[in-house]
Amino acid sequence: MERRNGVIFFVSFVLIYLAAPVTYIGIVQAALCDKLGASYTIANLPASLNLLGNIAPLICAWLIPYRWERAVLVWSYGVSTTVLAAVGTILTFPFSNAVRIGALLGQGLIQGLSTAVAHTFSFQCLRRGTTTQGRAKIFGITFGFSPLTAVVGSLGAQFVLNEGISFLKYPFDFAFLYWMGVPCIAGVAFLSSRYQLVPVRKKKEYRALSTYLGESIKSFFSSRHLALTWIIYVLWYSGLSGMSNLSLYTKEAMGREPKEFSGLIMALRFGFKSAAGFVLGAIAVRWGIRAPLIITVFLVGAGMAWAWIVPGYSYLLSFGLLGAGELGGAYLPNYAVSISPAVDGARNMSVLALAPLTSSVAPATHGWLTDTFGFSASFAFAIATASLALCLVFQLPKLRLAKPRK
Repeated sequence: MERRNGVIFFVSFVLIYLAAPVTYIGIVQAALCDKLGASYTIANLPASLNLLGNIAPLICAWLIPYRWERAVLVWSYGVSTTVLAAVGTILTFPFSNAVRIGALLGQGLIQGLSTAVAHTFSFQCLRRGTTTQGRAKIFGITFGFSPLTAVVGSLGAQFVLNEGISFLKYPFDFAFLYWMGVPCIAGVAFLSSRYQLVPVRKKKEYRALSTYLGESIKSFFSSRHLALTWIIYVLWYSGLSGMSNLSLYTKEAMGREPKEFSGLIMALRFGFKSAAGFVLGAIAVRWGIRAPLIITVFLVGAGMAWAWIVPGYSYLLSFGLLGAGELGGAYLPNYAVSISPAVDGARNMSVLALAPLTSSVAPATHGWLTDTFGFSASFAFAIATASLALCLVFQLPKLRLAKPRK
């Protein structure tokens, strides 16, 4: 079962990363909004709206029985597939710029809802079909190899956006990226239906939503370690959310349009993420599941500092550092689910998902700071939040992995 579920998890992320230019809301959407004439604040709104979707997992955890957790995962990826097809259609046909910007904002919100639910229940399905030791190994393999497909997808996107295919002129080049993402996410929906889960014998007790929310939040924050993880998640996300805004910095750093570097930026982001995936997986096995948190939070602050300090083309390395730091989005939830009982896994993950929801104002804040004070204010905000998060990580226990019995 562990081997089967690990393969499903791995292949799913291969497909998700292959479609990364359109499934990871931020860089490509900001570049497209900029091309459509939007301000920095509006260009960052798809990323903000994407984070608002993190309210959905808590409602689903209340509503969905344990036996339906796998089905919810499948439907979530089905919704994401539909959204990609809808945006691709709007970019293909002659709609106005306002409608296209609206479509990107809609994608940010709807895909934020579906992706947040999928993220929560994919970790829960993996939790119900693997051991803690097994998940550490699966994470190392998955986040070591699968981001390489994002590099391929991102370089392919850069080729398309630089008019490498002569008949794909703007906006058909962006539309092509969306249409390529449709079969990838549809494939993830199919694979998700194949997870094997250990049955949960405890029956879910249904109460009023307000009562459930109150009890879930109270239970979650009664654990000091879970509460600290939640706060760290908010701060980490607030710093990382400057990435889409940082992609717009190409105008000042190199005097070039963001569109000309969107694919290269994504390639650097996921290339470093791949390398970090191997390293962090080994580190988790050797030093425990807190160690990757320290490294990923540090890398987010270091990436923003690099962009602020280093001029010219060298600033692009910041996206590599941020890409490696982005794996905090896997290891922070893994920390939370690892210290949660199986029956509370989905519920605690859904409360943890309120952290990105809380930080949903961060991308737009980065844009507003840039519109008002310049890019330096955005960089300073990201470094400050990452630094505070790093201080809090050291307050968490190390939690070394138990060695398997012989």
